[in-house]
Formats: sequence, C-alpha cells, structure tokens
Amino acid sequence: MAIPTVESVMTTFPYSIEADAHAASARTLMSQLHIRHLPVREGERYVAVISERDLARAATAGWDLAVTSNTRVQDICSRSVYAVAPDTSLVDVLRHMAEHDVDVALVMHNDKLAGVFTISDACRLFAELLKRGVS
Repeated sequence: MAIPTVESVMTTFPYSIEADAHAASARTLMSQLHIRHLPVREGERYVAVISERDLARAATAGWDLAVTSNTRVQDICSRSVYAVAPDTSLVDVLRHMAEHDVDVALVMHNDKLAGVFTISDACRLFAELLKRGVS
C-alpha cells in the first residue's frame, strides 16, 4: 500500500479570515461552519491560524471578544504556521504534528491555500483504516 499524500486527505476549499477582522467575526464564522481552525491572512499571505483554543485562552485572559469590542484576530491568534505542499507524505505531516504539538497544517500550492489538514481529519482517517482492518 502506497503512503498517501496530505492532499489525498485534506479538507479542500478552506475558509480563512483577515488578520485585522474582529475576533468576534472569527468566533461567529467558526461556529456557523462547525470548524475549529481558521487560517489567517494578511492580504494574500497566510500568516497565522486562529483556533477555538485561541479564543478560549483570550477570553480567560480577559480579552473582550464581544461584537462591539475592538479585539482583532491578529491580537489573539497563533502566529505559528505549519505549511506543507500537497504532495507531502502524510507520514511526514503526522509525525511533525505529533512531535511539535500542531493541530493544523495549511496545505499550500504556489503560495495559495489549497486545503487544511487537522487532527480531526487524522482521527477520521485513522477510524476508517481501523474499520477496514476489522471487516
């Protein structure tokens, strides 16, 4: 069995948000779409990821995340970005994510966001592999 690439299991057509958008907008978008991570861009460059965890930490730290606040995504997002090419081996991606406690990989093709691969995607894939092995 050939080792799949991250492209074969990534979530395509990912949503993203501008760094200067209101943090409340990120929270609303993530809630409406039932997602836990949003790539953050400054123009055409992807510079960060905002997650449910970032929003929870910000609230705990006392940041005002109300719609009327002036808290921006860039104020509370994680500036650490793990980006990979679509043809990157899934083994390499999973190993890096595990070793570096990374929840999401941005899959980039020619400096454009092609997809995202998250811990949830990895769990779905693992469950499918286990199911196939049992039947």
